[in-house]
Parts: sequence; structure tokens; C-alpha cells
Amino acid sequence: MERDEFIKSLGLGLALVCTGSCLSGCGKSGNDGPEDKPDPGPGGGNTNTATIDLSTDLKAIGDQAKANGVLFFRIAAGNTAASFVATESICPHQGGNLVWKQADNRIQCQLHFSEYATNGSVLQGPQGTTGNTRTLKIYSTSISGTKLTATIA
Repeated sequence: MERDEFIKSLGLGLALVCTGSCLSGCGKSGNDGPEDKPDPGPGGGNTNTATIDLSTDLKAIGDQAKANGVLFFRIAAGNTAASFVATESICPHQGGNLVWKQADNRIQCQLHFSEYATNGSVLQGPQGTTGNTRTLKIYSTSISGTKLTATIA
């Protein structure tokens, strides 16, 4: 094999490898953020609602529970819908877990410490990172017997 033939075959082979890599990479999603739809989890089942049992969860003010991509927490005594808040369970910034901080009366991301009010508004953006976050989705709740249900819209 002469030098020219060798270089041509090497170039053709390299081009094929690069093309294959490019095509396989192009088929992947470029979305680095979390998906807005709820994740299936215990206590949910139906992707349009998330339900928890008040007889075992959220007994005291400050208690929290997660089901079907929804974070539920109790903000007041009594078993009325106004005693509870239901929001998405992951931070819209980069997918960190959200938790209810009763002592501070706010929802906090455990990844970059963004903080949100019970109405979903942003109180503090992500720390130690670039970017910002949006308001949290707050879901309407209803109570039937001992079941608290959030409607995911």
C-alpha cells in the first residue's frame, strides 16, 4: 500500500467514526434541568393527582411527605385544605430535593439553597452557582376522609 492510499483510507475511517459519534450524540436530549412532570412514586399512581394518608403522614405542624413528585407539608392545625401546602418536590433550578423548613416558614432546595414562600414565590435564588430559578408550582389540595390529594395541573 502506498502512502497516498494509506492516508486516504485512514481519513475515510476517521470520518466514519466521527460521523457515528456525532449522530449518536445528536439523538440525546440537551435538557440539563429537571422535567416539570411529576415522577411516579408511592402514594400516587395517577399522574394527575398525588395522595397521602393523613392518618399516618402530616400529623403535626411542620411535618412533610412526598408522593408522586409532590411535596406535601402541614402549615396549620386542623384537617382542612388550608392547613396544607402541596408543591413540586424538586427544585426547578437543577433538580435538588425540596424540603419544608418549618422554623423559617419556607421551602428550601437542598442542592443550592434556593428558598421559596408557601405561595411558590422565590425568596432567595441559588447560592454558589450561576443561574436563577422560577417560582414553584403550588397545587390545589382537597381532603376526603383521611386522604389529602393534590391535583397536578
